Amino acid sequence: MSARLKRLTIAVALTLLGSLGAHAAAPLGRLFFTPEERSAMDRHEVPAAQIPPPQVNGIVRRNNGRATVWVNGEQRRDIPASDQRAQVIDPRGVPVWRKVGEPIDDDDTPPVMRIERHRR
Repeated sequence: MSARLKRLTIAVALTLLGSLGAHAAAPLGRLFFTPEERSAMDRHEVPAAQIPPPQVNGIVRRNNGRATVWVNGEQRRDIPASDQRAQVIDPRGVPVWRKVGEPIDDDDTPPVMRIERHRR
């Protein structure tokens, strides 16, 4: 095989590999979404089904009165809080006061506490 044919073969192979990589990285886009979900994407909104209901995981109050509240595992300092409850916004957009560990749904199910013991 001549040197010119080898270079041509390598150039074609590199071109094909480059084009395959570009097509593989392309996202599927909006094909598998409903029309409502696509319009929400256009407005840069998160669908309500994807927003987890708020659960207060913990409250720490400083000596100066300011509180840090953990909601759904995220630290927040902009949420009104008392010593045992914090005001969060539920998925309907209504502000509600929740106790630490209170169940997400409003039935009478007690919060689940898991205690694990690790031995060395």
